Amino acid sequence: MSIPKNSNLIPAICEINWALLDDVDSITATPDRFHRQIVFKSGKNWQEIYFTPGSIEFTEKSKDTDAGELIEQSLKFMFPGEDTSNMAVIDALLNRPVLVGIGYSTGMGKIMGDIGNGAKLSQVMQVSSKTTGSQLEFTCLANYRSPWVTP
Repeated sequence: MSIPKNSNLIPAICEINWALLDDVDSITATPDRFHRQIVFKSGKNWQEIYFTPGSIEFTEKSKDTDAGELIEQSLKFMFPGEDTSNMAVIDALLNRPVLVGIGYSTGMGKIMGDIGNGAKLSQVMQVSSKTTGSQLEFTCLANYRSPWVTP
């Protein structure tokens, strides 16, 4: 079996969104195991997080365990500066399971997390002569790769 050239050669992440798991009504696989459809509860939707352009890194690493294959997912990015109102929102999200939406420059998107297994946010604050801000990282240990979002 041959594998054809990928039509998505150099996608860039241009948007990061999050949603509390309580705000999600359902996540269903459709039309295959590589896609999910998300239905939010009435009046709920994605919340955007600003990030420094070019600072983002999304990785998925396979890990064999006694229970089978698990996927370590990580989304790292820089949030510039320091402000009390932004820090309060970030602080409220720390170590709380959420669903993460990753928007690509191609118009496609992926998600990290699921209703029963949300991604968690961690923060490293740094102040230096080169940069001031927070390195934020969403992590999730999942039993499948990050699926594409079906509108």
